[in-house]
Amino acid sequence: MNKFELIIYKLIAREIEINKFEQWVYSEKDLECFLSPDEYMDLISLNYKQSSSIYDAEKILKPHINIGKYYDWHLRRVLQKVIEHPSDAHKYIEQCYAMYCDGYDFLDNLGLGYGLTVTFPPSIYSADSWDRLKSSEQKRLIDGFYPGVREEAEKVINWLNTEKLVLTGHDGGFQGIQYTDTRTTEEKEPTSYEVATPTKKWWKFW
Repeated sequence: MNKFELIIYKLIAREIEINKFEQWVYSEKDLECFLSPDEYMDLISLNYKQSSSIYDAEKILKPHINIGKYYDWHLRRVLQKVIEHPSDAHKYIEQCYAMYCDGYDFLDNLGLGYGLTVTFPPSIYSADSWDRLKSSEQKRLIDGFYPGVREEAEKVINWLNTEKLVLTGHDGGFQGIQYTDTRTTEEKEPTSYEVATPTKKWWKFW
């Protein structure tokens, strides 16, 4: 990853403040060589006081990266945070559920087994949402996920490292993430949760 790719990744992920990005645009001497003359002129001509400028800048710069590599970078950062178990680990664990809902089906163990539990805590807790839990309950819930949640995150990173999973892009639609998956049937089996298989029709529950 070169310095331009990293800045573009952070721009897409909204991890760079627009004023700092503006400073980078005007100070980066190699940017003019990285872009076409028209693209460079468009980029330095943006009014960075307007909130829409971040979207306009993204539109100019996005064609210069491999979008699949961006999604790989973004996913790895989330997984690494899960592994590190920071004080705000719940955000990254819950994000695995959001990403699962966006089509990262291989995050089923992390998303459904752990992330969904952050969004909707089990009934043994005093509230049905994370924000309403007592701080002691929040800690107990997250601490109880380890080491299992860490092992699941490490497993996904290994699939990325061995290219059993290769992110290729996003079609812009619901559950639009795109990737190739060469994992074995055994590797695709759920481990952190059980898929319920109803034994009765819904109208025969009595």
